[in-house]
Amino acid sequence: MDQQATVAAAVGLSSACGFAVSNALQHRAAGGVPQGVNRVSGVLLHLARNPWWLAGTGLSFIGMLLHATALRSGSLAFVQPLLLVGLVLAIPVRAALERKLPRPQELKAVALTAVGLAIYLSSVTLAPGQATPRRVVAIAMTAVGLLVAVAAVAAGRRWCRGRDRLHAGLLGATAGSLFGVSAGMLKLVGADIGAGQVPFSLLVVLVLALVGVGILGTAINQRAYQIAPLAFSMPVVNVTGVLVAIVFGAVVFGEIPGHSSGGLALQLLGLGALAIGLREIARLAPRAEDPVLPRQASLAGAAR
Repeated sequence: MDQQATVAAAVGLSSACGFAVSNALQHRAAGGVPQGVNRVSGVLLHLARNPWWLAGTGLSFIGMLLHATALRSGSLAFVQPLLLVGLVLAIPVRAALERKLPRPQELKAVALTAVGLAIYLSSVTLAPGQATPRRVVAIAMTAVGLLVAVAAVAAGRRWCRGRDRLHAGLLGATAGSLFGVSAGMLKLVGADIGAGQVPFSLLVVLVLALVGVGILGTAINQRAYQIAPLAFSMPVVNVTGVLVAIVFGAVVFGEIPGHSSGGLALQLLGLGALAIGLREIARLAPRAEDPVLPRQASLAGAAR
């Protein structure tokens, strides 16, 4: 691993830790949203008055800045999955703080996720793309992502009534897609700000697109947290986010995730193992001595 990739890995891991704490706080807050609040906009407005959710959002902003820094030194296909390290580390760190050994099911979940991530990263391209970013394509992908998200939310409300797990999975895939696009736009905006050669009007459009997909993705993700256990949305969110980020990097930045069919096969195998591991993490039951968690968190278990 060269110096540039080492910087990307170090900063990316720091970002992952920030996002891990942020997700825990936001999930706890989302579990307290009343059942009667069932619109995405209503969920977001309710959470905006919750100090725990606001604290999580602040940490998420810091994590985003670190993530943007990492994306300047590494490819999207390499940096984006590093966010999952926070989920892997949270379990053994929590056990250490409680001065207890991790439970067997916790070790199994961590091992599956870690192995999947290692398999994926073993064959991925580390360096960022050297081609001129295709900004028009990036804006077009963002617009399509927003339209698809709005359509998916409407379809979910109409066709998934009474099927909360299916609904949560659909919303998870939608939020993951937006997060993947958001990662790509974050890389593009960071590069353009650093270069200082992009017209101000175009930079404003890019920033607005980044903010738009980020806010909508967050709102949809919080709704998925609210209606069903994490096991039915969290794995879908993360794997979909990685896949969309890979596509964005390839199309906009010319970042080919792998240079051989064997490497691509390993990446798909790794992502499959990641999905299984993340599902196991999301299904972990809280320890018997844990304090009573909000309704949704008690159903989902402590995914941290």
